[in-house]
Amino acid sequence: MAHQTINDNTLVESLFELFRSRGYEGATLALLSEVTGLKKSSLYHRFPAGKYDMAKAVVLHISAQLHNLVIEPLINSKEAPKKRFNNMVATIKAFYCDGNKNCILNVLSLGEAKAEINALLNKDYNDWLAALIKLGKEVGMNQQEARKRSERFLVAVQGALVIQRLTNNAKTFKNSMEDEQKLFFSQKTG
Repeated sequence: MAHQTINDNTLVESLFELFRSRGYEGATLALLSEVTGLKKSSLYHRFPAGKYDMAKAVVLHISAQLHNLVIEPLINSKEAPKKRFNNMVATIKAFYCDGNKNCILNVLSLGEAKAEINALLNKDYNDWLAALIKLGKEVGMNQQEARKRSERFLVAVQGALVIQRLTNNAKTFKNSMEDEQKLFFSQKTG
């Protein structure tokens, strides 16, 4: 019998897409085995705690991407704040396939996902929020206004993804992101 192999990045990306589409509870071991091309025993060899370890690996993988592609460029780029914000929006639009892909934060925060996974997801949310607040303060917003706009943006991202999935309106996410690009830097909301 041939030895089953798959590189770590491809493995985690396959797991990610399944968790993203099915959630924690819907990602059965049979489906996890099917999408990775690995037998259940091979999956347990790589992930001794089973589905929990797989979900944790996915969250850590996505967290690294979020930090590298979204958070760090928001904080450390030499580009103008509005350009950084627009680049971030373009990145998340691509990541969510213009709203046609679920957010791992959304699907793994439901159901049986363990407290450690929720804590990792919470940390990523707070890191993204802090980066947006910093950006808002850089353009002259006070702490309260920067936080308000940053939270509104993150709620808009998550809400648009959920509503687009619910209504099958392919323009919901795109329209919401276009609105947020205008609203984040608009005059003070009061």
